[in-house]
Amino acid sequence: MPDDTPSSRSLGKTSPAGKSPGASPSEISSGSLAESAADDSMDAFLEEAAAVSDPAPSAALAVFPMAVGEIVGNRFRIEGLAGSGGMGAVYRAADLTTGARAAVKVIGRQSASIRARFSREGRVLAELSHPAIVRYLAHGVTGHGHPFLAMDWLEGMDLAHRLARAPIDVDDSFVLLRRACEGLAVAHAHGIVHRDIKPSNLFLPGGDPARVKVIDFGVARFEEASAPLTRRGSALGTAGYMAPEQALEAADVDARADVYALGCVLFECLTGRPPFLGRHASLLVKVIREKPPRPSDLRPGLGVEVDALMGRLLAKDRTERPGDAAEMLLAVDAVRAPPR
Repeated sequence: MPDDTPSSRSLGKTSPAGKSPGASPSEISSGSLAESAADDSMDAFLEEAAAVSDPAPSAALAVFPMAVGEIVGNRFRIEGLAGSGGMGAVYRAADLTTGARAAVKVIGRQSASIRARFSREGRVLAELSHPAIVRYLAHGVTGHGHPFLAMDWLEGMDLAHRLARAPIDVDDSFVLLRRACEGLAVAHAHGIVHRDIKPSNLFLPGGDPARVKVIDFGVARFEEASAPLTRRGSALGTAGYMAPEQALEAADVDARADVYALGCVLFECLTGRPPFLGRHASLLVKVIREKPPRPSDLRPGLGVEVDALMGRLLAKDRTERPGDAAEMLLAVDAVRAPPR
C-alpha cells in the first residue's frame, strides 16, 4: 500500500508529533506558555510562544524492517509495509486466528517516555470495546525486541481527507458527531481522555461518516493516573482543536477537553474551517482569549440553536461545557433530534 493512501495516512502515522493536513503539530512543545498566559502578560506570552519551533524529528533508529511472512506475537503474519514515519511503521498483516486482515503498528528504538505512551495506547484500547473505536487485537514485543500494537485493518480515509475532498452536509455532520460521542462516552466512562480528537483521528471506513471510528489513543490519559507521561512545558494536543485548559497546561485535563475538540470538529464539518485560524503562537492565543465566530455567520441557515450549542461546546470555561461525551450527546440531541 503506498504511503500516501488514506488508509496508511490514518493508521500509519506513528509519531505523536506528526502533522495532519494543514494543521499544527499534534504535539505542541509549548515551553512556559501557561505561566506567561496565567500572568496575563500577553506580550511576554507572544514572545515566548514565537520562540517555539516545530519539534525536531526523532533521532531514534528506524524500526527494524520486518520481512513478508514474518510472524509477530505468534499470531500475525506480515504481508507488507503500509506506512512509516519517524517513530516506526505500520504493517499490513493476516490474523492467523481469524483469517482477517490486521494493522500491526511497531515502534523503533525510542525514549522510555515514548515507549510508555505506546504501551499505554495498547492498554487503553484493550479496555475499550465499541463500534466507534478502532478495535484492539493484541500488543506485545516482536522477535526483534520492538513493541507492537495490532488493531483491525481499516479501509477508507480519515475525516481530514474527506473534508479536503468534499464538504459534508449538515445531516451527515451530526450523524458523525453522534457516533463519535457514543464511542468517546465509553472511553470517558472508563476514565480515559483521548486528548487529541481532530479530523485526522476520526476514520471513515469506506468514506462513510455514519461508520466513523476514533483512532490514535497515543496521548490518552487515565483520569486517575498519578504519574503523567508528559513534562511541564509540553502541552499535548493539536493547537486548532486543543481546549484552552490544554493550551494552558492544566494538570487536571478531563473529558471536557474532548468535548471541546469534538465541538471544533463539528464546527469544521458545518462551516468548512476550524473555529480558529493561525499558526502556533497566534493560534494558541486565539484558543485561549478569543471567541469563535458563529457557525451561522459562515453557513447561513444553520439557525440560532446550532450557534447556541457551539457556544456551549467551545466555552472557554470548561464548567460551561457538557461534562463528558455522554452529556454532550444529550445536548446535541436536544438541538437536533437523531434520525429515526
